[in-house]
Amino acid sequence: MKRGIVPFAFGVPWMILSNHRIALIASKKAHKLGAPVYTQLDIRIEAGIEVEFTEEQPGNPPPTLRFARGAVQWALRKNLTDLWIVAAKPHLWRCVRDLTCAIQEEKAQIKIHVCEEINQYPEDEWFCADSMQEWTQSRKNWQSRERIIKIIPFFIYKLIAS
Repeated sequence: MKRGIVPFAFGVPWMILSNHRIALIASKKAHKLGAPVYTQLDIRIEAGIEVEFTEEQPGNPPPTLRFARGAVQWALRKNLTDLWIVAAKPHLWRCVRDLTCAIQEEKAQIKIHVCEEINQYPEDEWFCADSMQEWTQSRKNWQSRERIIKIIPFFIYKLIAS
């Protein structure tokens, strides 16, 4: 079993609390498993851990599905069989769904696991008023956006997020 860690940012920039928590959980899991990490620029992984960053412009992270597709390509290049997701609790359902979709698109044999350490923090504590992405600043903002993402047909979501 070859494992990798895939932390999904939740807001911008890197120093907001949600991204700090995600980076901390991902770094601890990477150390524990001796696993490499594939992540975004706003997740700062501890030194001494192998990290590959997705392609993105600073301050403009890719949509969740595009990032998930990059993670699967990375996992295939490294012959990884298991990916551990680290994500903010409000974002987790979509991270799992999009990573599952990306794995299915490639017909890859990769299992997904969720880092249970994210449960240390209540769902409301993942939102950061100082995030530059309005939708990650509050539960109200997040739910307004997610409601749309949940009701649009998935094939339309895939077109938008690609």
